[in-house]
Amino acid sequence: MRGPLWSFGLFAVFLAVFPLVAPDPVVNVGVYALIYSLAAIGLSLLMGLAGQVNLGQAAFFAVGAYTQAVLVTRYEVPMVPASVGAVGMAMLVGLLVGLPLLRLRGHYLALATLGLGIIVTVAATESEYLGATSGIYGVPKPEFGGRRYDSAAEYFWLLAPVVLVALLLARNIVVGRIGRALGAINDSEVAAECLGADTYRLRLQVFVLSAGYAGLAGVAYVHWITVVNPGAANFPLSVEFLLMAVLGGTGSVWGAVLGAFTVEFLDEGLRDLIPQIVPDAVGEVQLIGFGIVLTVVILFLPGGIYGLFRRVSARVSARLSARASAPASDRPPGRPAPGDGTDRGAAAGSDTRSSDTPAGGSTVDTADLPPLLTRDGRPAPGEVLLEVDHLVRRFGGVTAVDDVSFEVRAGEIFGLIGPNGAGKTTCFNIVSGVLAPSSGSVRLHGARIDGRKPHVFARARATRTFQNLQIFRSTTVRGNVAVGRHLRGTAGLARGAMVLPARAEERAIHRSTDDFLSLVGLSGVADRPAADLPFGQQRLLEIARALALEPDLLLLDEPLAGLSGGERLDLARLLRRLRAGGMAIVLVEHDVEAVLALADRVAVLDDGRLIALAGPAEVRHDPAVVAAYLGIEEEQAAADPIARSVVQGE
Repeated sequence: MRGPLWSFGLFAVFLAVFPLVAPDPVVNVGVYALIYSLAAIGLSLLMGLAGQVNLGQAAFFAVGAYTQAVLVTRYEVPMVPASVGAVGMAMLVGLLVGLPLLRLRGHYLALATLGLGIIVTVAATESEYLGATSGIYGVPKPEFGGRRYDSAAEYFWLLAPVVLVALLLARNIVVGRIGRALGAINDSEVAAECLGADTYRLRLQVFVLSAGYAGLAGVAYVHWITVVNPGAANFPLSVEFLLMAVLGGTGSVWGAVLGAFTVEFLDEGLRDLIPQIVPDAVGEVQLIGFGIVLTVVILFLPGGIYGLFRRVSARVSARLSARASAPASDRPPGRPAPGDGTDRGAAAGSDTRSSDTPAGGSTVDTADLPPLLTRDGRPAPGEVLLEVDHLVRRFGGVTAVDDVSFEVRAGEIFGLIGPNGAGKTTCFNIVSGVLAPSSGSVRLHGARIDGRKPHVFARARATRTFQNLQIFRSTTVRGNVAVGRHLRGTAGLARGAMVLPARAEERAIHRSTDDFLSLVGLSGVADRPAADLPFGQQRLLEIARALALEPDLLLLDEPLAGLSGGERLDLARLLRRLRAGGMAIVLVEHDVEAVLALADRVAVLDDGRLIALAGPAEVRHDPAVVAAYLGIEEEQAAADPIARSVVQGE
């Protein structure tokens, strides 16, 4: 999807040479491939980044074509200014349509966009101003510098730089801040929103951009065939655009161009093949062939042609690397292979561990831990950050959270414990905006946030991790943490597309992600796919990603689950250093003794009700807590390295 920049040079050479070596009929097909590739790039961005299926891309194509035809034939507007107006009109229609439609999801959105194509077709057919069924004729061929571009080869060369620039802008968006956030949304929408990504706004932006690409394709189309009619918005053309994006590789801007060339030449082949199979077959019967190809691609080639190319390239590179690497016997005994994730010298808090600490049973230094992630503007220790007031959440006839109130202060670790089904995670979901409360309020920094979206919670410098891991599986370890820096960046679609103004910001994000990875000991696996990490390291990755937001309030849901004894101790040190730096931490954990060892105050839930709120010592001996939940034996406490370190006073 990203692709090296040198690939643009190779593609430019191909575009320059193609009309010189190909027969005129083939060059003519190539012209259509370039025109349609613009619409396919936009659709590929929409499907691959925003995760939305548009079955009405031809509607925006027609809007651009009709607007261009009207401007140049009836108002004699020069081609280039008219093109700007036509693309702008397509984007405006995309905005007006996207505002309501993008609140729909899945097949509902697909059906709604299908209806859009029908509306545009009927409107053009019934409008005398747009030429009704005949359309608008007499659109002139492009003229620049006294030269008229009326041959297939000349028009191909005229379009080539336009497609190259469109490709480059799309590629820059994909690899930048906006593309990174949209990719995260596709992997886990709730996790991306809790890191500050405004899902609706980002998807709307890409929808409008996709419409602009289709409008530009319509401009190129109408100047090539010199006429536009209602057929420009028909469903078969939308299917053709969809096939280009899927066949090439959804989300890959290169795949969209590859798909456009493949589909156009396939189209020519089907024109000859289908009548031989089905005598006298014309028109929509050709859709049968497209339908078969689309089904085969989805079933057997889900990543498209470009995805297949990337997989083959990766396997070849892996084999070459394996051959070039030294045999295991040549490696010093006991030394791990580079990048295997076992180097934990940069683990959080490793500077406080003594060299003779036994693995899995070490003590935790509780004194003189240096503060971490301090910054100007951090709330003063003891200042109330989070206020939960009479919170209630009902699911039908079940009350999951029943009149719960507590507050969390800056510079403290606040434990939230209780048996399974007590309502702990539901509380987290309400506080972070994932769920709206049935009644009650949540205030962060004094402002009410209950019922607001998770990105509002994140913009108030608060975030969370999840009991069920929500890593972004389509990217690397470093890419995951970079999403956590989303709110620390400012580059939008325009700056991201132009790339140069955003380059310094991207370098800063890259450096900071490495710093956060070192806090949890994942520096050695920064470039590995996040999905390939073992469970414990994925848990640490979620924490590093949350810390990248530099929150004042951090909600951790089962952070110790799946960690080894040494990793648990490292995480305990990290949390204490964050607390020393002024961060407020709310900790939900089934390991009760670990919570009692770490927390300054503990709230206990039972059946959705708050039954205790006090210091760890008081909670440990509270009769209601013991009866409802704890009942912990001394030997259980002795088995926990975090708890043992506190019990022993070490």
